[in-house]
Amino acid sequence: MKIPYGISNFKALITQGYYYVDRTPYIEYLENLGEKYLFFLRPRRFGKSLFVSMLSYYYDSTEKENFQTIYGKYHIGQNPTPLANQYGVLEFEFSRINTTTAETTLNGFLSNTKIGAQNFFQKYPLISQAQQEKILSQNEPAEVLKALLTAYKNKLIIYVLIDEYDHFANELMAFNLDNFRNIVSRNGFVRKFYEALKTGTLEGVVDRMFITGVTPITLDAFTSGFNIGVNLSLEAQLNALMGFTEAEVETLLAQLGPDVPVRQIMPDIREWYDGYRFARSAKQRIYNADMVLYFAKEYQRHREYPERMLDVNIASDYGKLRRLFALRNPKQNFKVLEDLVQQPFVPANITAQFSFEKEFSRDDFLSLLYYMGFVTYYDQTPFHSFRVPNEVIRSLYLEYFIHLLKEREGLSFSEEAVKEAILQMGFYDNAEPYFRILEEILKELSDRDFQNFNEKNIKLLIFATAALSNHYFHLKSEREGKDGYTDILFLEKKPYQVYHQYAIELKYLKKEEASRLEEVQAQAARQLQNYIREEPTLRELTNLKAFTIIVVKDDLHLREIAIH
Repeated sequence: MKIPYGISNFKALITQGYYYVDRTPYIEYLENLGEKYLFFLRPRRFGKSLFVSMLSYYYDSTEKENFQTIYGKYHIGQNPTPLANQYGVLEFEFSRINTTTAETTLNGFLSNTKIGAQNFFQKYPLISQAQQEKILSQNEPAEVLKALLTAYKNKLIIYVLIDEYDHFANELMAFNLDNFRNIVSRNGFVRKFYEALKTGTLEGVVDRMFITGVTPITLDAFTSGFNIGVNLSLEAQLNALMGFTEAEVETLLAQLGPDVPVRQIMPDIREWYDGYRFARSAKQRIYNADMVLYFAKEYQRHREYPERMLDVNIASDYGKLRRLFALRNPKQNFKVLEDLVQQPFVPANITAQFSFEKEFSRDDFLSLLYYMGFVTYYDQTPFHSFRVPNEVIRSLYLEYFIHLLKEREGLSFSEEAVKEAILQMGFYDNAEPYFRILEEILKELSDRDFQNFNEKNIKLLIFATAALSNHYFHLKSEREGKDGYTDILFLEKKPYQVYHQYAIELKYLKKEEASRLEEVQAQAARQLQNYIREEPTLRELTNLKAFTIIVVKDDLHLREIAIH
């Protein structure tokens, strides 16, 4: 089976025999909505470009003779709509734009606009070479678009497809907010481009549009400049338009071969890649398509889990995450980060319309994280709330948290030393080096940091430092908050087979409570022993080691306890 990892050309995917989960029924659904100018937002690597390509080949009048070849096996091929192959399809894509300066941003946007125009000329050679050259000689993106639409008026009815409409704008927003404001302002070149598009609809040359991106911030900034589009991103009926449902993931894995233990694999896949809900009332959670295809490709090739469950292309989002948390109100954003990695959910409301003319609120920031795929709806509360969607995103958060803490507090620990210490835990039955590093971090924190300090703060430090070397262990917190104790499990992470796994009972005492150390150590040992006896999955682990950790302010007391 050919796994379509990284394939975004629909015709190539189908004609070259790649695996495909049918999303063509949505073509008919979108047509029947009665809306012609559609926005649809999803996080990066969810399959937006492939969906745009599917629409392009479906509506393109020059692909009519290829219709059955491309769509014949799928729903829309057997139930075509009257609009199939009826348009000139004008496509723009606005990624890969150099946003270093205002000039490079304009030049990049202009270049991508002209590329879209040139491709259109090649497919629909209905105007003279001189007209084409005049259009391409324009120095403003809006002027290129206006000239093109004028030249093709009464020659073609156009369907405009725009992929990554805000890719460059999101980068600008993170590190050059003034430039972002300028390009979407009344005289900004991006706003003028979309005003020209709106004019094309009024004049009848542009009949339909489908525009994809990640966040609605750029759209909201246009205000009245482009008020014809309908944002369908939060529609429950379109929750599964992009990405995979759990049933689709199971089917994909089963197609890899009869020897694939789908039932054994699914819990790990669920933990790492599942979790997205794009409407509060949506019934199904959605898997990130890129993550699942990455795993399937690696498993098909090696018949084992990839060494890194985190695809390097997703890991590259770490830099974007770092810039996001520096946006507008870093202190407020850091508190959100702490809440996300410590709490099962955080209450917040989706922002109806973003505006950089008002204070950037906590809800605004969480809404931005939601659109970018860094949080998702939590379905276990009667009020609006969000949670970290999966282990991939949690790993990014934890890694960022410890880097930020190290930077803010001037911590001197070595990341390489942490990685070596984790290796010692997994393969040499030696937990001491890792927990001594943790103690050094505690001693470097200022007295201010110990105000309202508790077990959760230490647990966060453990999870975050361990994330620096997340190859060998998967950390879980089993009894969060129960009776004031927090159990931490260092469990084996596939594909590695560590020699030792760990169960830890953690307790924090203030300096004035130091006299209770032995009492609390004994209590923690009993609790942990009872817990392991009561938990079959832990009781059966022959390589499990158990420790109590009692922290008295910044002194860490580590003690191994007998469990077998």
